[in-house]
Amino acid sequence: MINITKEALEFLKDSYQKKFGTLDTFDENFTAYLNLPVFRANENIHEKLTNYKVDKKDLIDQENEFVKGNSVKAEIHWIMRELTHYYLMQAFDAMKVDQTDPNIAINALGKGTPGRIAKMWCGNDPEDTTELLSGRWNKEPALSVFPNDGSQTGEIVDYPISKQVDVVAVCSHHFLPFSSLEPNARVTITYIPKDNLIGISKLQRFADWCASRGWLQEDLCSYIGTTIKRISGSEDVMVEMIGLVHGCEKFRGANTKNGNLTTVYKSGVFKEKKGKVLLNE
Repeated sequence: MINITKEALEFLKDSYQKKFGTLDTFDENFTAYLNLPVFRANENIHEKLTNYKVDKKDLIDQENEFVKGNSVKAEIHWIMRELTHYYLMQAFDAMKVDQTDPNIAINALGKGTPGRIAKMWCGNDPEDTTELLSGRWNKEPALSVFPNDGSQTGEIVDYPISKQVDVVAVCSHHFLPFSSLEPNARVTITYIPKDNLIGISKLQRFADWCASRGWLQEDLCSYIGTTIKRISGSEDVMVEMIGLVHGCEKFRGANTKNGNLTTVYKSGVFKEKKGKVLLNE
């Protein structure tokens, strides 16, 4: 349980009233915040609260129910974000950073460097998809799934479908980004359809949602692969993360200029190597 000081509580209440115009709902939402479970840097709060991936008898209906269900309330998320803001200000004091420096200090819009970091790590609100760790709080994007029944062409699709996506994630060891946004780096999702075809336009949103958390690249690669298996209903899935560059290695520590990391998740025929189905081998 987090130890919230009197000063921190006063900071929260002041911020809450400025944001929502009242303190009438503060106690209720503050209690709800305290009751949220602690969850890992690479987990999502909605999966944590609903045990979403267990015993899914009707994939499509439950997928839709989860995606359309209630998000964490904006007021609860704000309390989490502003409490993070408060304690980051204390950390800046501990580092002897002058918080009256105009590049650091809270400005007329209520934003300072500790607050900007809090937003980057927490997301702007429960619906935000743009910040580095927002995938811990927003809901899984709806992935369009179509029956692979040959109704359009008379033949089912039984060959590999491959989609390249961008990935920007955060290393859980240092909270610095690693990504495919470098020359020669790429992330490719490949699957052989069974019952379902996944709409390709949503795969990038899905990759963003997965990646926007604190990860080891190896675990992220497996997470995307196992989730694609669940949604597609196919065991034959491969995820290739080729040449991703890690900020914790490039900008500090080893200060490598050319270092990168490749990980590959394989299941089904890709793992068994039956036939010529491996696209890059």
